[in-house]
Amino acid sequence: MAAAPQKLTVYSWDGSQWAGVVHLGLAEKKIDKNEVEIEQIDLMKAENLEPEYLKINPNGTVPSLKAPSMSEPLIDTRVILEFLDRYRPSTSEPDLIPVDAQDKAAAHALIELVHSNDLETGLILFGCLDNADIDRMKGSPLFDYLAARQSALEKHVAADPTNAFYATRFKGNGALHHHFTDASTAADREAFFSETAAGYRKFADGLEMLERQIRLPYAVGDHVTVADLHIVPWLSHSLWALGTTEPSDLSKLEQRVRRTVPDFTLGPKTRQWWANFGERDSFRDAFKVLH
Repeated sequence: MAAAPQKLTVYSWDGSQWAGVVHLGLAEKKIDKNEVEIEQIDLMKAENLEPEYLKINPNGTVPSLKAPSMSEPLIDTRVILEFLDRYRPSTSEPDLIPVDAQDKAAAHALIELVHSNDLETGLILFGCLDNADIDRMKGSPLFDYLAARQSALEKHVAADPTNAFYATRFKGNGALHHHFTDASTAADREAFFSETAAGYRKFADGLEMLERQIRLPYAVGDHVTVADLHIVPWLSHSLWALGTTEPSDLSKLEQRVRRTVPDFTLGPKTRQWWANFGERDSFRDAFKVLH
């Protein structure tokens, strides 16, 4: 009798961008939900910053994956997908990791692009171009997220003043949180608006780079690869951040970038690739709603 599959534990959160990579991977590899235990780490409550979770993932990020056969958890989406590809070899389609050296390099370049600072979705989530943006942000759940994170970091820094992890994040989160408080001056705001505008110019350049690198019908060509499984959650998160609910509606993303780059438009290959992947069962399973 064959041994029962080992139980995988995925540390995730429904609103996480990069956790979507793993959920797509599970769906693409047709790993039964009974084989996976999902542990929700609520980022809105800063549970990812708790010392117990940092023992699992020292970066304080999701996703993470554990299995009985592992000596330590996997905490990088690329490594997690490599594991899933080995854990459940494909029978009807090529594996997610390309075999061809050029395809592998192309997939790597695309993953690096959507993980780059130029395409950081934090720009869409928190960037502001004027005071109206500031006011909208202060009335949104995203401000609650920043405030809860700052409060948690303040608690952890007080309890462990020499901990570099907490100190660095307390400073970084505090700098962003500052823009949405009464302590922020007019000069602070203007600098923030300029920084956001510069970010959108880089974002537009990054989207044009994505357009050039996509091959079709999928990111690297005829078959779904690890590249697709990283680009999809990134674009979904970008759309969700703008209030988009219908996956085919890319207009809000274009409109946001055009506030800084007036002639910007998403390229035809990017649009076709997104439509193609949206037809897959894995997308319907992992992205019942954009997040």
